[in-house]
Amino acid sequence: MVLSHQKVGSINQHTDSILSTATEGIVTASDFSQPWSPQVQLSAKNLTEFGQQPMSATHNLHQADLFSDAALIELLDNFPRQHLYALTMGSDPRQTEGNRLALQDGVSGSDLLRAVKRGRLWLNITRIDRVDARYRALIDRLYEQLSTEVPGFSPLASQGTLLISSPHVMVYYHADAPATLLWHIRGRKRVWVYPALDSRYMQRDHLEDIYAGTRHEYLPYTQSYDHGAVIYDLEPGQLLAWPLNAPHRVTNLDSVNVSLTTEHFTTQSRQRARVYNANHFLRTRLGLRNLSCRESGIATQVKTLFHRTAYKLGIGHMQTRRHIATLRVDPDAPEGVIALETNESIAATGSARASL
Repeated sequence: MVLSHQKVGSINQHTDSILSTATEGIVTASDFSQPWSPQVQLSAKNLTEFGQQPMSATHNLHQADLFSDAALIELLDNFPRQHLYALTMGSDPRQTEGNRLALQDGVSGSDLLRAVKRGRLWLNITRIDRVDARYRALIDRLYEQLSTEVPGFSPLASQGTLLISSPHVMVYYHADAPATLLWHIRGRKRVWVYPALDSRYMQRDHLEDIYAGTRHEYLPYTQSYDHGAVIYDLEPGQLLAWPLNAPHRVTNLDSVNVSLTTEHFTTQSRQRARVYNANHFLRTRLGLRNLSCRESGIATQVKTLFHRTAYKLGIGHMQTRRHIATLRVDPDAPEGVIALETNESIAATGSARASL
């Protein structure tokens, strides 16, 4: 799921920027049309499973006018395009090279939505809570309810990405560095969630690379993994949560999908980020492999302090992965995209992947 999404470099530095960054705001109104207000419904079982096991709950975001076609078109027309990513993908969940970035500058909101409806596109509208204050207010209210109801849940920061995607498209098998929630709003999708921090489903080195931003979140996948997955068919009004770093993949079913993905940062998740970033640094710079992933203790404090010191001295910076746009959105094309001319290709960073 989303930063949402800027997922490059140290996730700790990114969390700090969320805590200190003001809304970039194209919209300043924070009130929702009455009598609607966002609500989350959690069962007693949800309260014990939250963050520990894959779980589904319910919400009422699908009842809000904020996610109608008209509202989405208005949002797309006014949204800063440097924070919007359009992607297409193949049909084989094992072939992640089918994930391709498409330029969308100069394409109207109505044409973007038309391309999604007829093509094979996934729109990642990232940093939406910094740009539109209605979304910041929405996310704040959702997390206020979660913090009140879930024992011990007290996030330091949160952020969101709005996802608009075509029928039958997919998100490849991947793991997110931040803790993520999926608030499904329109359409139907199938989600596979796999065991977290299990070497049968994800190599430790790969998660270290994801935290450091030196690889995209996509992971090697084989169909046999599905035997260990928990599978959900999501309908509008369902919330899906899973343990931190649990691999997952998604396939839309027979309709256009709209979802809000939120990421939150806790004391625990920030400490895990420090550990995996430190391990990545020590592995790639000093050749030390199979280091402990313990998130407490003296040894952990020493290596994370060493890494943070190296980072401040400019030694710990890593080259982040970049996406190259090879397509352009065209609502009249059969799949919603056409190939770029050679001189149009550009590099892009951030959430240039179909994200959940």
